Amino acid sequence: MTHAESREDATTARVISFLDAEGAARESHGHRRSLLDHLCETAAILGRWQQPLWLQHAGLIHSVYGTEARRRRLITRARRGELADLAGEHAERLAYLFAVTPRRRLLTGTYRWAPGAVAPGANREELDAVLMLHLANLAEQARAPDGAPGLWLAIASRMTSLLADSLAIALPSWAAALADLTPEDEPLAREAYRDGLESTDPTSRADELARAAVACPVAGEPCVWLADAAWRRCDSVAGRAWAQRAEQRLMALGVAWDKRLQYERWLALARRLTENPGDRQPLPPADPRDLAAELFDDATTSRPARGLEPAAAARRLARYMDALADATAPEGRVLYPDLETEAWFQPDCSPVAVELERRFSAIRAEIMALEPSRYAPESERIERTGDWDVVFLYERGRRHDEVCEACPVTTSVIEGEGPMRTAAGLIYVSRMRAGSHISAHRGPTNLRLRCHLGIKVPDGDCAIRVDDETRSWSEGRCLVFDDSHEHEAWNRTAEDRIVLIVDLWHIGLSPHEVHRLSGLHRYAAAYASRLQRYWSVNEAARESTPRPHSRIRG
Repeated sequence: MTHAESREDATTARVISFLDAEGAARESHGHRRSLLDHLCETAAILGRWQQPLWLQHAGLIHSVYGTEARRRRLITRARRGELADLAGEHAERLAYLFAVTPRRRLLTGTYRWAPGAVAPGANREELDAVLMLHLANLAEQARAPDGAPGLWLAIASRMTSLLADSLAIALPSWAAALADLTPEDEPLAREAYRDGLESTDPTSRADELARAAVACPVAGEPCVWLADAAWRRCDSVAGRAWAQRAEQRLMALGVAWDKRLQYERWLALARRLTENPGDRQPLPPADPRDLAAELFDDATTSRPARGLEPAAAARRLARYMDALADATAPEGRVLYPDLETEAWFQPDCSPVAVELERRFSAIRAEIMALEPSRYAPESERIERTGDWDVVFLYERGRRHDEVCEACPVTTSVIEGEGPMRTAAGLIYVSRMRAGSHISAHRGPTNLRLRCHLGIKVPDGDCAIRVDDETRSWSEGRCLVFDDSHEHEAWNRTAEDRIVLIVDLWHIGLSPHEVHRLSGLHRYAAAYASRLQRYWSVNEAARESTPRPHSRIRG
């Protein structure tokens, strides 16, 4: 992470708080979204396209001064200095150019042979960046009235051709795949996609969806449906292949083509379909929202927090960042606002827990085959009696490669979507020896849920208490709880107890929040490591520097 990137979350949080205070969350932007929703998602798209941070920040404010199509200004241009202080001068400058540059002349490439004719004082690099803002703005908004695919990819292809020789902007990875897209291809893909989803004949449905996938070579959604169809007819090879292709396309395009589901939800569907989703009805649904509810048991879509619009999630993240910066807050524990406060959760709240249970036999075999020498005493400062040993797969963001390689099935589950593989989380095998007791304590954060998969559970008094409720482990079953609540565990039997512990992102967090918090954790860990190296070098230099002899007075 570069020095500039280190300020990503703080700058984003400040800008979102500012936009919220100015009324962006209350201003409609069509399709039951607010202006703040649109701004946040535009910035997220630029991030997925691997654009520089200053351009992402520009995406977050790109239309606040109004546009040709949208005359109302959220912020007057008299306040440009205020916005530049918040988002950065470069980002603010691009938002200003986005407002004043005639769109038609920009998109026809006029500025290439008439420098300065489009926007006074703007150079080629700036106008290339403004063109990229228009591209992300288009990608975010393009949709049919019901959220189904809109027509925008042919326009996007023409826009990327204007940036082919840009020195300031790197083209998104999908641009090359659209080079041969004809004006007829996208309408054909939309029609085939719609007809395929409406068809009740499995063969006709698959044929139409395959036509859509070929006609639109960057859309992952037709591939998701083809993967689902393959699994329904018990074709695991085709199911995995289509799911992998769907994931590749979604990752490359960085935005949903069919916006009836959010981008992150489509990506989760693709990843879910890389493995057998289980027995289901032969006839699939026609709406992607129904498919998501079916594949995820509606467990993670029914909770209110999962339905947060990007802007609402961004406002909550901003409140958390303010709390972190509050010098009067208690050290060590800053709780994320407005998350559910219940202590226990059902295992099916998380696809990860469901997958751990489904693959229990292989996971248990891997863990039981671990060499005894891999176990080490748990070093966390928690009072205990007896012995408590652990084997880490992920330790506060650091991957233990040898253990992961020894447990390939386990690793394939924990390296998917959901587990917290950052500095705030742990993934490890926990062995509590006979006669041991781990005293009551609280975890440091409510950002995570802790999942215990029972690997080896003895009969007798072997259990865990969270708040006022005590539950016992069972082999092959998961217990899921919020470990920011007080909890303790004991093993009052004559045998060892072994569980796999996987920290999960709290299911009440939106994908936007998880993305931002992951970045914050990565930066915090990298910065702490860098500081430690700096002070270690300084200490070594101090120790090696000869000290002057003091003069003895007599």
